[in-house]
Amino acid sequence: MEPEEKEERGSGRSQNVVHTLPRSMASVPGFLTGPLERIDPAAGVTQLLVLTTDAESAVALAGAVLRMTGPAGIELLPVTTARRTARLMAGRPVLAAAGSPRDIRDLIRGSHLKLDSIKAVVLAWADEILAGEAGDIEAREAIMSELPREAARIVVTSRSEGRVNAFAERYLRRAHRDLPIEGAEGEPVALQYVTVSASSRPVALRRLLDDMDPPSAAVIVHGPEAEDEVSKTLRLLGYGGGSTPVRVSRGEVEPSTYAVIFYEIPSSRADLNTAVAAGPVSIVVLAEPRELATLRQMSRGDVRPFTLSAPGNEAREREVALRRELESVLDAGVASRDLLALEPLLERHDGIEIAAAALRLLEKERSLRKAAELSVRKAADAPPPPAEKPAFERSRGGPPPRGGGSPSRGPAGRGGAGPRGEAGARGGPPSRGTSPGRGGPPGRGGAPGRSGPPGRGGEGRPPRDGYTRPPRRDR
Repeated sequence: MEPEEKEERGSGRSQNVVHTLPRSMASVPGFLTGPLERIDPAAGVTQLLVLTTDAESAVALAGAVLRMTGPAGIELLPVTTARRTARLMAGRPVLAAAGSPRDIRDLIRGSHLKLDSIKAVVLAWADEILAGEAGDIEAREAIMSELPREAARIVVTSRSEGRVNAFAERYLRRAHRDLPIEGAEGEPVALQYVTVSASSRPVALRRLLDDMDPPSAAVIVHGPEAEDEVSKTLRLLGYGGGSTPVRVSRGEVEPSTYAVIFYEIPSSRADLNTAVAAGPVSIVVLAEPRELATLRQMSRGDVRPFTLSAPGNEAREREVALRRELESVLDAGVASRDLLALEPLLERHDGIEIAAAALRLLEKERSLRKAAELSVRKAADAPPPPAEKPAFERSRGGPPPRGGGSPSRGPAGRGGAGPRGEAGARGGPPSRGTSPGRGGPPGRGGAPGRSGPPGRGGEGRPPRDGYTRPPRRDR
């Protein structure tokens, strides 16, 4: 063994691989089996990191790993949000995680994920990840720069392109390129596809069988879970028993089969060639939108969408209802005023064009009315605003007088004297005086002039600012 090769194996650089595989969950065992086998469950730390384009891809990869390892095997935790995953990682050890570069970077910044224990990092699929936004590119660069040198770097791509090759030259030193066994052999294949999501395949299969009504068909699946799902759907549709015209298959197609339906995109060109060899009338693939580029590259022929009849039938039914409404208006008779308003337009436009323009105005008016009704309904359902507090009301008596009287004894000049004024009004010593305006009525010691009794000074002199001069002591 050469010294350079020994050094590369010791540093882990010989484990760097670039896989060219179709973007399908059937390809996952081809590049994740090795990294999963190198995980040590006794370590209790994250050892495998898988970078994906988004959270949906992470969930799909987690499902594929669960089918590979089983419930008791190693779990690939999908990082759908960094906050939820951080809570999970704080409560239990996570051996493998998959998520978008931004979510993984957030976990690293929060010290929830340590990269020093990573044994392998996988980019699935790199041609989509490298085409991301500027934020994704920055997060990916930060992650790749902090990985340990001995960590294996594995890149999975559906096609070889310049960005993928440049990334491999920068981060995967002396990477081994694992190309598919079969090359671009075979004639171009014409096929159709139905766009689906990861959870809508059974419904799409049912609608496809309703539209095609094939005399015989083979539904191709890749794994036991998909086989059980298709078998259940076929039993619900009445295709049960051994002599059923529609059956599920792992790849074998009997000759003269009318239709071949791929429940997932073909895992390789060999699967597509096997279907073509049976001589079917039509080949239909249930594919996600992001898998269409791989499907076109694999077939190298005419790839057209299969239009299901249900959405088209609903649109045609709406058009029929609209025509019936117009016919009812015409049968009831059109007012002469409406005819006179449209007659000048016939000089430049055809009658069908004028009718189409009027129909567009009608649809616009209906949409505006629907939006107005929706806003009114939302306003009615909204909770009422909180009631406003009443304004502060000042008391009628105002602030207490300066003479010391209590506000509860009435306003000044009404006979309500304070404690001292009351005592003075009842014959107390004249030196204490009386409070202004608090003297009792005449005859009880309180003079009407708000001063002492007559002949003791202060007679006829008005008080100054509520102050009454006490009587002189020398008199």
